[in-house]
Amino acid sequence: MLNFKEEPPSTKALKQYFIDGNYQSYPGDMLDCVAHMILAIENPKETVRIALGYMGNHLSVCRADAGFATPTDTKYTPLSEYCNEKSHPPSVASLVLSNQHEVMQRVWRTRTPVKYENVSSNPMLEDVQEILFSIQSKSMLMQRLVWNKDPIGISCVDHTLKEHEWNDDEVNFMHQFCTRFFAPLAGISNYWHNPTMHQMFKKPSESELTAIRLAAEGLSYKKIAEALNKSVRTIENQLRNARLRLNASNQAELIKKCEPWL
Repeated sequence: MLNFKEEPPSTKALKQYFIDGNYQSYPGDMLDCVAHMILAIENPKETVRIALGYMGNHLSVCRADAGFATPTDTKYTPLSEYCNEKSHPPSVASLVLSNQHEVMQRVWRTRTPVKYENVSSNPMLEDVQEILFSIQSKSMLMQRLVWNKDPIGISCVDHTLKEHEWNDDEVNFMHQFCTRFFAPLAGISNYWHNPTMHQMFKKPSESELTAIRLAAEGLSYKKIAEALNKSVRTIENQLRNARLRLNASNQAELIKKCEPWL
């Protein structure tokens, strides 16, 4: 899978990679959702919301949510959510969970979706019963989100009106959608369009660092492009995105902030 970290991908490039080659492999409604995610790629929260809406409707759940984090973070907070209008579940927008609790760490360790059924009597959830009771969760299915081999977040769907036992079709659907489309598109959106959201996106890529090293030597964009056999536009994009990611106001500040890696 392409990682799309060299430069911000165009919607055309994303469509070619995620949609055009998958018409025979994935259902039309899933690819329609992917198309809408691509159109919203410059807004991470909206990109995630579109995916959650599709997942929530497909699985007929009461609520779906997702957020960006890594396994080592102390806290986890959802970025966006879907709430079924018929069941009116409580919002989890302000929910804060202990990311180091075994309930969350089990999800981070597991490749496929993790079931938490019979929430009120599940011994694994004893320590978090109060929080889950406050959001009326009765049965949860949680999937880690991995992009470019890095864990970047967690997605959860749950029922709030009645108990539910997750079947293989539901588990397989969530795993397939999250792995093939949700995680990579959410990761791309967050990487390029919300770079200050998480510390894991602070360090420039190796190709960006190469360009920054040459800039530190005093080379112009044109000379850097010639040295790396790239277009001037690509170099401009790489240095601009590195500045944004490190919150550097100019090239001199960017070079200063990158000194530990140069």
